Amino acid sequence: MGIHDIDEASDGAEAIAAVTRPGVWYDVVLCDLRMPHADGLETLRAFAQLRIESGIAIVSGEDDRVIETSALLTEAHGLRMLGSITKPMTAEKLTAVFEKLEESFALHQRVNLAPAEDLERAFAQSELRLMYQPKVSLRSDQMIGVEALVRWQHPTYGLFPPAAFVPIIEGSMELSGRLAEFTLREAIACAGRARAAGRDIPVAINLSRRTCDRLDLPEFIEHLAKASRVPSESITLEITETAVAHDAVRMLEVATRLRLKGFKLSIDDFGTGESGLSQLKRLPFTELKIDREFVDGCSRSTTQRSVVQASVSLARHLNMTAVGEGVQYRADWNTLLELGCDAVQGFYVATPMTEAQLMEWNRTA
Repeated sequence: MGIHDIDEASDGAEAIAAVTRPGVWYDVVLCDLRMPHADGLETLRAFAQLRIESGIAIVSGEDDRVIETSALLTEAHGLRMLGSITKPMTAEKLTAVFEKLEESFALHQRVNLAPAEDLERAFAQSELRLMYQPKVSLRSDQMIGVEALVRWQHPTYGLFPPAAFVPIIEGSMELSGRLAEFTLREAIACAGRARAAGRDIPVAINLSRRTCDRLDLPEFIEHLAKASRVPSESITLEITETAVAHDAVRMLEVATRLRLKGFKLSIDDFGTGESGLSQLKRLPFTELKIDREFVDGCSRSTTQRSVVQASVSLARHLNMTAVGEGVQYRADWNTLLELGCDAVQGFYVATPMTEAQLMEWNRTA
């Protein structure tokens, strides 16, 4: 694979000694689970205590459930998890891990860089941007809509992903309100401009927990939709499980009134919260988005495949559209198609793009 600067450790103690040598930096550490003296999980716990920032990939011949649980534990320790490899090792499996290295490192660096004090200026100087990621039907390969994703174009540090600044904004009632209004206005206006150009591009917009607390939210979105001449059925509001669980009574009213006005509702990151099934029972969702945690690698993991299959079946029985998030490889696309998933989005389909890029992509796709 063209990688020649490689060290090997025969056990966890040697690995710890290697990564703590002064002046030494490892981009990736491939860690087995079964090792003499200290097993892989003990070694990774020590890495976490030492605040090792190398990317971690687990390599093991254990069954899928053990490997996946170990990967979750590694992430819970705060280590930079790149993926897991089931033995035997192959170049293809290694390539999938190294493809995630650059993306993971960039995000890790930017999350630590985002200056909270610059956020006021970001709003004042219009530094926030919306990017749009296409959502494609698995059956027709045609685009059926887009998800609006916020980015921060920082004048010094460049483009920040949401993880680097949205959690900071959500800590402020004023800033979270301004972000919600910006996102809703711009995304719906984009859909309106597309319709004026003769293209129907339904748009999905994420709603935060604080935004869902607004009892006047249905009227506010309805006003924006009418102003941009966008029919309500072309707008989907995505709500995470954790947001739904925050204030159940208020959310029940807001969600039901949004549906009465014709807007669609999507439960986002399904399966990652603690009460997803109860929320599906109570709220009038029209779409179920299967989280990337289960989608990415579902072609290789029997556990993830089972979760996806169960989610698709649940969506079908509740008359909801099932959407797989985070599709990065053709094999996962094929698995989702086989399991009856309706639509997908992810880097395999298209990366998030500007409005101008979206119009060109839609014209040529």
